[in-house]
Amino acid sequence: MSSAEFLVREAKRRAEVFGNLKQYLEKLATVVAKLDPDAEVYLFGSVAENRHLLSSDIDILVVTEKKPGEVLAELWREGIRDPFEIHVVTDDVLEIYRKRTTLVKINKPTQKNKPGQI
Repeated sequence: MSSAEFLVREAKRRAEVFGNLKQYLEKLATVVAKLDPDAEVYLFGSVAENRHLLSSDIDILVVTEKKPGEVLAELWREGIRDPFEIHVVTDDVLEIYRKRTTLVKINKPTQKNKPGQI
């Protein structure tokens, strides 16, 4: 395969991902919820701020107590790869992201996380 053919194929793949972003985000949130029902999943960066290009990555923040390697390995097994850039952090790091960027939550909290619930 020539480099030109590779670039065309890659552009088509990225266009498919961006064109079906909602479904990819739902799948990603579902995979994370199976690992940790209490995890929070956010979209951030250029896609969340609606200033992305086809060449942009899709920044995802996963807030969980699970080990990053465990989360990333499961997402890879499920086909969540480039152009997704996954950041796995614990709850204490979430505030740093909140101060520096726009976060768009893409999963719903579990019963345990809902305010006012016991």
